[in-house]
Amino acid sequence: LPDELLVMIFDRLDVLGLKEASLVCSRWAGLAFSGRRMDRVLLKVDYTLHEPADYDKTFLESTRNYRHIQYAYSTEEMGLNYFLNLLKKFKHSLQTLKIWPNFFITLHQLQQILLELPDLQDLSVQSRICYDFEMRNVPQEPFPVRSKLRSLLLDTEIGLQCDGFDIRTVAPNLACLDMDCDSQHALEVYKHFSGQLTTVGVFFKTDDFFLRFCELNFPLLEILDFYCDDQQMFDRTAVGTICHFFQNLTTLRRLTLRFNVSKEVIQSIARHCRELVYLSLKTDLLQANSLQSLGQLSKLKTLTLDGWMLDNIFHECKPIPALGSVRLVSTNISDPLVLFGHLEIVAPCLWDLVIIEADIEDDVLQFICDHFKHLTCLTMESCLMITDEGLKYTSRLPILRDLQLGYMDISGEALTSFPSNSIHYISLLRCDRITDDDLLKLPEAFPYLQQLDVTSCHRVSEDGIARLRAVMPSCCIEDRLLTE
Repeated sequence: LPDELLVMIFDRLDVLGLKEASLVCSRWAGLAFSGRRMDRVLLKVDYTLHEPADYDKTFLESTRNYRHIQYAYSTEEMGLNYFLNLLKKFKHSLQTLKIWPNFFITLHQLQQILLELPDLQDLSVQSRICYDFEMRNVPQEPFPVRSKLRSLLLDTEIGLQCDGFDIRTVAPNLACLDMDCDSQHALEVYKHFSGQLTTVGVFFKTDDFFLRFCELNFPLLEILDFYCDDQQMFDRTAVGTICHFFQNLTTLRRLTLRFNVSKEVIQSIARHCRELVYLSLKTDLLQANSLQSLGQLSKLKTLTLDGWMLDNIFHECKPIPALGSVRLVSTNISDPLVLFGHLEIVAPCLWDLVIIEADIEDDVLQFICDHFKHLTCLTMESCLMITDEGLKYTSRLPILRDLQLGYMDISGEALTSFPSNSIHYISLLRCDRITDDDLLKLPEAFPYLQQLDVTSCHRVSEDGIARLRAVMPSCCIEDRLLTE
């Protein structure tokens, strides 16, 4: 095939498909991992697991222009020196850098890294930034200005206290900022960028600066990931401040609240954040009808609920036709049939349902399979009350394509007892009753299976996976077994 046609084919493949195509020959490998396809590739380099010299030989001889790198290293200078050599190799192509030091990174080390990357757009530092006392008597060059840096994640804002490191001058054009806010300096940084940020991830270890943060205005904010102490919901003044905060977030499209909120806060969100397409909530403090106001969010596509909840939490909520994906995590419900009965009304076009650590029995799964006929993706994880007989109800979902099971007490016989021509993807995570022989029955039960992921299933062996690949050559089989 000519290169032009191969490029068109490769553009439609995911990263796994590109990896398989690259194994055909060197020509295909060069085309698969080049051009715009490199935007989908994250190179993970971990100097804590292998000898740096091994990476030195592999990557410094590479002809690929990596754009996104995740780098883990020990705090030894050796690891940093090797990495700086790697950065010089890819300095003109690198756009994203995620740094994972073992313990901390010094200001001097961070400065050296930024000096090598004039075009960096996305920086993540998953460690504490600290002052290098060994360099205190050595004259230091100022931090380079990185005007193309648009996204910054700091594991902690402690580094902001160090002289010579000021985010406001180093990255003047930030649009995305993710860091905690437990100091006056951090609050001032958020205030400085508030008028230009489109994405914020903020974590409050204490309550000292939470309400002062909520007094800031973010007119362009589209994505917010938020965490504070649940105690704020028991203070009327605090609730009022939070509600007013959301009144001004009219451009918000994705919202993740990693703390329990009150019904009043949800009502404020639903009334003012009408552009929301994604919403994730903790539900432990919510009362009956607490989610009724979500019916105002006509554009909402994905809803995640995490925690204990009342079965009538959706009562009187209007249908949301756009709502296609619902994720229920760690849910303890007094009557799940009532909850799913309301959910059927709220999400009439539901196509993706994820249930994790929920106390549901076979009759609930039967209800789901009888009433949510648009489901194409079903994920159940740690739903330990579902039996082999209950699993068979999934055969009633006429267009189910993806079936993902994790930490489930189901047998391979049950899995292969309902043949399906619609299922294209199956994922099995710690389904320990499933054996090698059970997997060999998959081709007959699911003749159109295109991808199978098997992770840490105790009774599945490498030999069993090899035999399955031999009888299903067209199916992509990914295995992460306990023997590895």
